[in-house]
Amino acid sequence: MPGHVAIVGYMGSGKTTVGRLLARNTGRAFVDLDAEVSRRAGVSIPGIFAEHGEERFRDIEREALLEALAREENCVVSCGGGAVLRPENRAALRGTPTVFLREDIDVLYARTRGANRPLRGGSREDFARRYAERLPLYQEVADVEVDADGRSAAAVVEEVERCLSRL
Repeated sequence: MPGHVAIVGYMGSGKTTVGRLLARNTGRAFVDLDAEVSRRAGVSIPGIFAEHGEERFRDIEREALLEALAREENCVVSCGGGAVLRPENRAALRGTPTVFLREDIDVLYARTRGANRPLRGGSREDFARRYAERLPLYQEVADVEVDADGRSAAAVVEEVERCLSRL
C-alpha cells in the first residue's frame, strides 16, 4: 500500500472512524484535519467559524493538510468535508492516494442532526445542495470510491485496503 493515504467525503460519512481504523490496521499515524485545525486555533471548529469565519478556517485547514502530506512518517489523513473546496488542496491530494467515502444523503443528514457542525444548519435541501456541489470535487481527487452506505467501518476499511493495494 502507498505511503500517505487521504480520506475525503461529506460530513458524517465516517472519515474519522474509517481513517483511524485504517491507520491502526496499516501501522500508520492518523491525522484528523478537523481536530488539527481546532488544536492550532485553540478553539473548537464552531468557535473558529464564529470568531474568524469560514475563510480563516479554510486557511488553517490548508496549512494542516499540506504539513500532514509533507510528513516523513506515513499517515492516514482524514480531511474535513470541505477540504476539497480549495484548488490548492485538490492539487495536493492529487499526489496522494485518496479515498472518497460515498454515503446516502439521507443517512448523512440524519447522522449529523444535532451535531455541532457550523455548515450543518439549514434545511435538508441546503444540506443536499452543498453535497451536490462538492460531489464532483470529491470525485476529482479520488483514486478510489467506496460506498459506505449501511456498512460497518470494518467492512469499509477492508474494501479500502483491498482497493489501495491495487494502486
